Amino acid sequence: MKTPLNAKPGLRQHHAVTLAETRVVYLQAPVMMGRLIGREDGGWRVRVGRDEWIVPPDASVDPALLEEACANESRVLIDASAAPLIVGVVQTSRTLRIDAQGAVEAQVERFSIHARKEAVIKTFASFIQLKGGEVELYGTRILSRAREAAKILARMIHLN
Repeated sequence: MKTPLNAKPGLRQHHAVTLAETRVVYLQAPVMMGRLIGREDGGWRVRVGRDEWIVPPDASVDPALLEEACANESRVLIDASAAPLIVGVVQTSRTLRIDAQGAVEAQVERFSIHARKEAVIKTFASFIQLKGGEVELYGTRILSRAREAAKILARMIHLN
């Protein structure tokens, strides 16, 4: 007999097969894992074993993380110690990390960032800003180097 996830928390019935016999073991499972299936009114549809339940997310879980996890049908962690809540997503691939010195280093085949309004890269004394149709470079020196050829295509050039 199965206990629905949103019923009274506590004892869940599990079947364990031993060499000598089959016996029923009752365990209290405060943390469970399920596969995120889709968004529903009042929460997310989560498949736990063969069953599916609607489970709300904890307020600390980023909604965009759940959307991404849903697209991938990723696994989620469910805290069932009281009223069941989705408390996190199980990470199954590498991410960019910031080390203790605040540095991010990665070797990738392709790197792409899409910003709707503005993208800015800053250091202490220089920056590059992409905003609308403009690119602004600022620094004490701006260098452009090319091994073979350098081309500048422009309709109009203003130099101050």
